[in-house]
Amino acid sequence: MSRRARELTVDQTALVGAVRKVSRQRAKINTDYVMAILRAREEGATFGAIAEAAGTSSQAVQEIVRRHGPVRRPEKAQAAAESA
Repeated sequence: MSRRARELTVDQTALVGAVRKVSRQRAKINTDYVMAILRAREEGATFGAIAEAAGTSSQAVQEIVRRHGPVRRPEKAQAAAESA
C-alpha cells in the first residue's frame, strides 16, 4: 500500500527545483561529452588520444563509441562491401 505524498515546504520546493535544473544541465553536458568523443573519433583521433583529453580510459572511450556511434544500416554496409 503506497503512502500519500505530503506537501513540500517552500524551502523543499526550491531545493527540488534546483535539483531539476542541475539535472537538465547534467543531461546536456553528458550529451555534449558523448558527441565530442564521437566527432573526435570520426575525424580519426585515436582512442588513446581521446581518452587522455577526456581524463578517462581508452576502454571507456571505446565503449562510448560502441554504444553511441553511428549505426551502420545493412544497405550501406553492403554497398561499402561491394565497392571494396
